[in-house]
Amino acid sequence: MISPLRYLMISIISLLFLLFGFYYVFVSLENESSNSIIFNDQNLSLSFEIDISQNINKINDYFNDYKFIENYIIKKKNSKIFINIVLKKPFAKNNLNQEIIFKDNSIASYDFFSQSFIDNIYLIDTSVESLKINKYLNTTFKDLKRIFNITHIEFIDQRRYNLILQNNIKVMLPKKIDKELIFFIEENLEFLKNNNDFREYLDFRNFNKKMIRVK
Repeated sequence: MISPLRYLMISIISLLFLLFGFYYVFVSLENESSNSIIFNDQNLSLSFEIDISQNINKINDYFNDYKFIENYIIKKKNSKIFINIVLKKPFAKNNLNQEIIFKDNSIASYDFFSQSFIDNIYLIDTSVESLKINKYLNTTFKDLKRIFNITHIEFIDQRRYNLILQNNIKVMLPKKIDKELIFFIEENLEFLKNNNDFREYLDFRNFNKKMIRVK
């Protein structure tokens, strides 16, 4: 038979364990709820930031699904969590599909990004399906952008591109865009501009056959 004193001690110890358990749960919940999450850039949409915040405890696995993220840094200071996300470089945006095409061919919905980030992407992809950057475009686009004031680009038959310039002139590129083509354009563009027939497009599709057309 348990003596009254021993029964009292067991009751007190049990109560202390119970109180300690309640205290631990309370502190854990308080710490979790008091952590404010701060994003250090303005490129992400509010809905995506909220989704990130809800997955903060498994953030490494979570970010694996988003190929447009170059890298990220998470720092905790006192009750604040700072998240800095660096996105890959955007190449163009497709308003028809509501998608951004990044320079490494990653594609992501507008839903992930702030309107200001979307607005700052000047090149517009008008392809029915968002374009893919092939090796020719990848190696020569910097030169093309230097030569032409490009505003729109279209991927044709999954093999070549049309460029639309600021003055609405269309430049029809061949499948193979190489240094020879770039050199020819640089050397002859002023002459082509002065051609009275040149009003609508420059057609380089048969450039490898030493044939170009203007209209």
